[in-house]
Amino acid sequence: MKKLFFILPLFVLSPIKGQTDSTTWKHFLRLGIVNVDSINGGFGYYRLNRTTFNTFRDIRLFAYELNNNSFIYLRYKSSDKYLSQPKFYRYTITSFRKNSRANVNLQYQFDQGFGYFIKDYNNGLINMELGHAFDTSDYLNATRKTSYVKTGIFWDHDTNYFSSKFELEHFSQISEVIENKLSRNIYLFQLFFPLNNGFILILIMKKKIILVKIKLMQHQLP
Repeated sequence: MKKLFFILPLFVLSPIKGQTDSTTWKHFLRLGIVNVDSINGGFGYYRLNRTTFNTFRDIRLFAYELNNNSFIYLRYKSSDKYLSQPKFYRYTITSFRKNSRANVNLQYQFDQGFGYFIKDYNNGLINMELGHAFDTSDYLNATRKTSYVKTGIFWDHDTNYFSSKFELEHFSQISEVIENKLSRNIYLFQLFFPLNNGFILILIMKKKIILVKIKLMQHQLP
């Protein structure tokens, strides 16, 4: 599914700057308008973050309303660098998601693994992750979980005129409890353009591709 958002924040509180070292929690609030498939609506985004040289704690809540349909996403991520090898880190992610527009029930996902900082430079950061994930498609009414091997690469970059974010995550299904084929790639690309009077124009493209294995039948000649 491909989604394009055009967002104008209306209120910002305590912006978070990446790669800072602080023992205090910082918070970030953004309100604005959103456009998806030519439908206008409102959105809210709240982030609570604490970052030190060796630890990262981050809570994010994102929600929008479109023509009596809503999307809610709540995520908590924690990561810690290995002191002996600071380019490596371990992480855990817990998230909940509900999308009434796509008739998606409350979903739960847990993800844990290891990460590596490929390049940490003045204007950005490139890192990759490898881990094990599982999710429940209907958290309130189902108990069966689907397991995956998760890999991902992430790139954040800042310029004098805009900031960008690119994410590619691959989930390879390893559990056969769920009959559906749920292996998938998720792509995320964001551009942030600062405007006048504290406004920001944000363009977001997100796409999820379900990977289906196609078996070719080999016919033998008599």
